[in-house]
Amino acid sequence: MSDHDVLLHGDLWDAARGRRPDSWLAVDGGEITGVYDDRPGDGERELSADLLTPGLIDLHVHLVWDGSGDPVATLRRQSEQEQTIHAVEMARRQVEGGVTTIRDLGSTHDIAIAVADAARRGRIVGPRIHASGKTVIITGGHDPFWGIPSDGVDAVRSTVRAQRSKGADLIKISATGGVYGQAVGEDPGVSELSPAEVEAAVDEAHRFGLPVAVHAVGTDGIDAAVEAGADTIEHGNLMADETLEKLDGSDIVYEPTLFIYETVAKGGPTVPAYAHENAQRVAERHHEVFEAALERDITITAGSDAGSPNVPHPAVHLELGRLVAGGMTEAAALTAATRTAAECLDRPGLGVLASGTPADVVGFDADPFDDIGATGSPSVVVADGAVVRD
Repeated sequence: MSDHDVLLHGDLWDAARGRRPDSWLAVDGGEITGVYDDRPGDGERELSADLLTPGLIDLHVHLVWDGSGDPVATLRRQSEQEQTIHAVEMARRQVEGGVTTIRDLGSTHDIAIAVADAARRGRIVGPRIHASGKTVIITGGHDPFWGIPSDGVDAVRSTVRAQRSKGADLIKISATGGVYGQAVGEDPGVSELSPAEVEAAVDEAHRFGLPVAVHAVGTDGIDAAVEAGADTIEHGNLMADETLEKLDGSDIVYEPTLFIYETVAKGGPTVPAYAHENAQRVAERHHEVFEAALERDITITAGSDAGSPNVPHPAVHLELGRLVAGGMTEAAALTAATRTAAECLDRPGLGVLASGTPADVVGFDADPFDDIGATGSPSVVVADGAVVRD
C-alpha cells in the first residue's frame, strides 16, 4: 500500500517562498500534506517536472464563447443545449492546460453557474469555477445576450438578489460600453450604469457577501466603480490619472486584460470591423494605464477574457506574455496568476505550495522564468488532488 495518493518531484516555486530546488510534494485526499527535501515514501501516482508551481488562475473567462473571430455570431447559432456542451468542453480544456481555477464573468442562461456546480461535485472534468452567470446591464447595454436589463437603483438591487438566488459566486456589472459585443448602440468610452446604479450594485452584493467585478472601459465608469468600492476593475482602458491615484494603496484589484484588446486592435478577416475600430481607439491609453499602474502600489492580477475574439481556452499564458512585455517581471506575472489571484478570490491557499492547502499544482519542463510562454505548455497538472495531465 502506498504512503501517499500522489508524489510530485522537482523544483518548487511560489510567490511566498521563491524557488526551492529538488523538493517533494505529498498529496492526500485533495490536499498537499507535506513539502519535503527528501523523498517521503511512495505514492500511488508519482510525477515529476523541472518546475512545480501553484495551479494557474484566470480571473476573466467566458466558457460559452468559442474564441473564434466572432464568438457572438457562434453563440447566436447555438441552442442552449449546445452552449452548455461547449462550456463543459472549454472547462475541460482550461484545467488540462494548467488553469486550475477560473472566474467566469458572463454566460447565457446562467450556464457557467451550472457548470461550476457540476465541476464542484466532480460530475465533469474542470477547474474550480467562480461564476457570475448573467450580468447587470442597462437596457440595450454591453453584452445584452447575457445581460439582465436593470434600469434604476431598485432594479439593480433586484437583479443582484436574483443572481444570488441562482447560486452566483460573484456579481458582474457593466459600467460602460465595450469594444466588442454589438455593432450599434454602444460606445466603449460611454458610461452605461449610472454612478448611483453602480453604487447600488456594489452595496447590495457586499451586503450578501458577494464580490463585484466591473466591466469598465470608459473614464467615468471606471471612476464610478472605484468610488463605489468594487472588488475588481476589468479592463480599465481609459482610466484617468486621478482614478489611478485613488487605486494606489487601495484594496481594489486592477485586471488589465491586455491580450484581448491587443488582439482585437490587430483585427483580421473574422474580427468584426466595428470591434477592430473600437479597440484601436482605446489601445494607446490602455498601455499608458498599465504602465502607470506598475509604477504605483496597485494590485494587478491576470485575466485573459478567454473565449473572446481570437482568444482560445485556455489563454492566461497569453495574458502573462503581455504583462511581461508591458514591464512586469516573469516572477511578478506568475504571482499575478497565482498568489494575487488567489487572494482576490479570498482563497489564499490556492496560490501557494504548502502543507494543508488544496492540491492544485502545475509542472513545467520548460522554465517560465526563461520564457513566460512556457506556462502554456504544462507537463503535469494536478487539480484538487486529481491528476489531470501527466
